[in-house]
Amino acid sequence: MQAMRKLLPFVLALLALATVAPAQTLVEVQLVTATALKLDSQIRLPSGSYRALGPGVKRWVAKVRGREGFGNWEAYAARGIARNLQNAYVHQVASAFAVAGYLLGEQKTFQVGQERHTRYVFESMDGKRALLYVIEAPDALVWLVGWAG
Repeated sequence: MQAMRKLLPFVLALLALATVAPAQTLVEVQLVTATALKLDSQIRLPSGSYRALGPGVKRWVAKVRGREGFGNWEAYAARGIARNLQNAYVHQVASAFAVAGYLLGEQKTFQVGQERHTRYVFESMDGKRALLYVIEAPDALVWLVGWAG
């Protein structure tokens, strides 16, 4: 009984740590999606998507065909099981553009090595243009959004 009393604080501390870590991760994911697509606040990305930052984004943007005229790139990536939800992600992003008043003007899909690239160009009624570029790589699903000048 004495040993149990000594272990109780350690067990409670471990339980507290186990509940804090997932909560922190959930907050980070919500923060990332809340800041998504800052150039048009009406457009929301799928919840649970991860915004990519850093030098790796430049490598992905360099792969975008027809990127001339588009800038202010935002990149998002899904790995593991989430990578298999490509159709759902693209549908949700395209729907978000439609709700914000953007219409799909162009869609092209092509193979680049082991990657499948799909290019979607959206245009708003007031002339704004956005490029959604999806790269389906063997280990990740990456989508980039670029805005015209």
